[in-house]
Amino acid sequence: MKPKPKSSEVQDFEKEIFNVLNKPLRKGAWLWWFWLFYIKTPKSKKPRQLMILWSSKNNPIVECNGVTVTCRQPTDKSKFDGTVAAWYFDGKKMNHNLIIEQCNLKVSDTKITSDTKIPTSYQVNKTNSVVKIGNDFKFIATREGDHKFLKPTASSIECLGKGYSILKVIRMNLTGTIKNEKITGTAYLQKVYVNSPTVPWYWGSFHFDNGGVILYFNPRIAGKAIKKQLYFFDSKKLYKFKKMSVKRIEGKLPVFEVSGENDNEKISFRVNPYSHSSWTFKRKVLGLLPTNMIYNEYPSTISDLFLTDKTGKNLLIKGLGNSVGNAEHATGMLL
Repeated sequence: MKPKPKSSEVQDFEKEIFNVLNKPLRKGAWLWWFWLFYIKTPKSKKPRQLMILWSSKNNPIVECNGVTVTCRQPTDKSKFDGTVAAWYFDGKKMNHNLIIEQCNLKVSDTKITSDTKIPTSYQVNKTNSVVKIGNDFKFIATREGDHKFLKPTASSIECLGKGYSILKVIRMNLTGTIKNEKITGTAYLQKVYVNSPTVPWYWGSFHFDNGGVILYFNPRIAGKAIKKQLYFFDSKKLYKFKKMSVKRIEGKLPVFEVSGENDNEKISFRVNPYSHSSWTFKRKVLGLLPTNMIYNEYPSTISDLFLTDKTGKNLLIKGLGNSVGNAEHATGMLL
């Protein structure tokens, strides 16, 4: 019998987001905090976007984009080995490897910091989350809306001691500065703990001007989906689809065709990347067997969005506005 995911609303987000137990990660386990910032941009440019994550993985040696990372797991959570990685699409070009550096991570009840060459931090202040990257970037994300879908949620699945847990906030309002320029937009956050081999996946997070959201996740083994999740939130009503598919169409940048259905509705849309960054992870199991994973991220927009009932009646509300988001496609497996 397959284990069923457990999901619940997080009542004390400030406590749980930095809840790191004072004991080493299990061997091979991976922990990370991951932010996407979608930044309103003049129409003459493509939508700006920045990704940053703080992570720690309990493997002796892992290589990422040519940087060798070692990991020690002390019992004191206040200081441990980790890595910070970030990229920034500035509206015209992708700044790959804005940061990719092994470092010391310090975690308290309200904050995580790194001693990287460009200092970084993520701090929670009541309803606000503040992320700083050196002197050039300051992001303030504020949770929005009363709908359950927009509130912090936690989910987990475990079988025979292996599994994962995720704490996420799917959409937040964004203000801040980039090189002293005031900016606005939206943000996505997740904290992930994985205690199992990392398998290939499709994933996407997209925000619309009116408050709408598209979110999908489709991990795969040997080309077959092992879990299907697709959500469309039109800013008032949430539609859930467990039957879904993702098709990659090759080109200079790939296009992803996504569709889903439930007992009452059908949905389909195209994900159109306009830039690309990637991370290549390599490690040798037992020092001999090479394994690798390529983690592709595509700043993207949505087009050709259709939502109908079983009779074909259009259910899509007017006024969704422009979309912006990120599509992931990971290949390979990191053991």
